Amino acid sequence: LNVTATLSGDHLDLVLDQERFVYDKPEDGGETDTQVWRVPVGVTSGAGKSQTMVMDSGRAQIQLPVSPPKPWFKVNPDQTGFFRVNYSTEDWQRLIPAVHSLELPATDRLGIQNDAYALSRAGLLGVTQFLSLAQAYENEDDASVWGDLASNLRDIDLLLAGEPFHRAFRSSCRELFGPAARKAGWEIRVNDGHLDALLRSTVLSQAGSYGDQGVIGQAVGKFHGYLEDHGTVHPDLRGVVLSLAAQAGDRPTYDRLWELEKETSLQEEKIRLLVSLARFTQPELLQETLDRSLTDDVRSQDTITVVTAVAANLNGRQLAWDFVKDQWEEFDRRYGGGGFGLMRLVSVCGNFTDTEHLDDVESFFKDHPTPAAERT
Repeated sequence: LNVTATLSGDHLDLVLDQERFVYDKPEDGGETDTQVWRVPVGVTSGAGKSQTMVMDSGRAQIQLPVSPPKPWFKVNPDQTGFFRVNYSTEDWQRLIPAVHSLELPATDRLGIQNDAYALSRAGLLGVTQFLSLAQAYENEDDASVWGDLASNLRDIDLLLAGEPFHRAFRSSCRELFGPAARKAGWEIRVNDGHLDALLRSTVLSQAGSYGDQGVIGQAVGKFHGYLEDHGTVHPDLRGVVLSLAAQAGDRPTYDRLWELEKETSLQEEKIRLLVSLARFTQPELLQETLDRSLTDDVRSQDTITVVTAVAANLNGRQLAWDFVKDQWEEFDRRYGGGGFGLMRLVSVCGNFTDTEHLDDVESFFKDHPTPAAERT
């Protein structure tokens, strides 16, 4: 729903236009989709007023009282409708104080940034608008909102890798997640629930992965404590500690992580350690991890987890793709019949963002057909 608003005295005149939402519109525009949906629409405002209606035509109008100190309004309160909402630049900006102050409920805060990101992805909203909005979440206290925002920013991090302004983007992410990580801290509190644990691990891992040296230093310290006594690191934070220690680590750290992987009999712990081995920054260590993934060091059902983890590392995505191509005969022998394993393996191609790799991927799979993973 595209929404435009005009202030008339003490109320807003809203005009809503509906169009089908897709991520990939044909560049030539294609045929216009004229289908009209019956859409239940709610609107709420900073004045505490709300209106509801059923939109059964391509365009509808709503009048909504507003309060001058809080001129914001939000379509789809509580995210109960299955539609995206796009506002004017001014109305996106008006939502920022309501997000920053947590005046809007968590469900709405999640929906606002998720809509903005989806619209940016579809080319309907400048990504700078989403990034401007993202900075308003510095006071966020809901685990689900942090998790979804982190995922969306990760996608942009991948897209910007290699660009001159990538470092500036990572710096802005540190400024967002760093204070949240320090507020959450590393200590598990007596009354913490599962959402508190999720929030803590999310903001600590994001701050560290974007290069917050304070968080990384604390993780490395906890890793050394963990080597002396595994009980010093709570299971909820073990994955964060191991991954950040690897990110900052060297060959001795690498070798120690493999030793820990061999020592443990718990499969959950083995996965944590294998994924952390994919977080190193040194190409030679990442290559060694890939090579060992096809040996007896790694169970065959865990090999793809290791390869995709290396591919998710910006320092390892090319290594992982080259490894998949070089070892394709073995991967096809192991996983070609089932489909799901091969689909996950093929997904490593999604970490590339340039036409050169597009040509390479298309050429490779033209010569190595994978019907089971065609859609992937």
